[in-house]
Amino acid sequence: MRATTVESNAQTTVAVRSACVLADTQVWSPALGDAVEALGHQVTACRDLNELFEQSRELQAGLVIVAQPDPSAAVRAVRVAQGLQEVPLIVVMPRESDLIPSLDAGADDAVVARVDPAIFLARVRALLRRSQPAGRGTNTMVVRDLAIDFEKYSVSIEGRTVPLTPTEFRLLAVLAQQAGRVVDPRALLSAVHQHDYSERDAQNLVKVHIANLRRKLNDSRSDNPYILCVRGFGYMLERRGRARQGDPLTALIAEE
Repeated sequence: MRATTVESNAQTTVAVRSACVLADTQVWSPALGDAVEALGHQVTACRDLNELFEQSRELQAGLVIVAQPDPSAAVRAVRVAQGLQEVPLIVVMPRESDLIPSLDAGADDAVVARVDPAIFLARVRALLRRSQPAGRGTNTMVVRDLAIDFEKYSVSIEGRTVPLTPTEFRLLAVLAQQAGRVVDPRALLSAVHQHDYSERDAQNLVKVHIANLRRKLNDSRSDNPYILCVRGFGYMLERRGRARQGDPLTALIAEE
């Protein structure tokens, strides 16, 4: 069995909008602010969570950045920012070990404070590109009771809207376009982020996002989940309406 390699050639236009930043000087540097402004975004500094939320709504922010030294404060900010539908969010933290909780809380990307400004700029550019609706030529794809509207950037199950972050939507979109095929974590994340990752980093990041996505799709409560983890290979969106019987793939499917 070979996992599918996914290539993304989609190009999108980055809109000139505001970027709201909840910044602590221990983490946020002028160089990172300059990188965001280089994209044509006007950076608005916010003093607290309430101001971040209100300014982001008032300015119709195209990007939210949380740069905090305290992991728990960053997680709280990410959860508050989830009320800003479809606004991409990136977290800046002092240590690499602090990134996972923020990603698990719903952040679309996360970097360490010592990141090179050029790398940070590339990550933000990729984040803004992937936050745009994908697959405009196909409009809607239906897999069993799951409907993915690429134009409206929405997902529903049996008519019930499933709230997803931009990264979660892009992950699901890639898996849907390869439905019935296994996509390895590195290829999956590269297609979503348009950035190459090491095998280890890809596995760790994808695992967090997939866990959140499966939870929102109620896969853990289903006898026939939508997203399957195939040990040693990657992830697959299951097209079949019934659980696999007598399929060699069954022995490799793991519950997460």
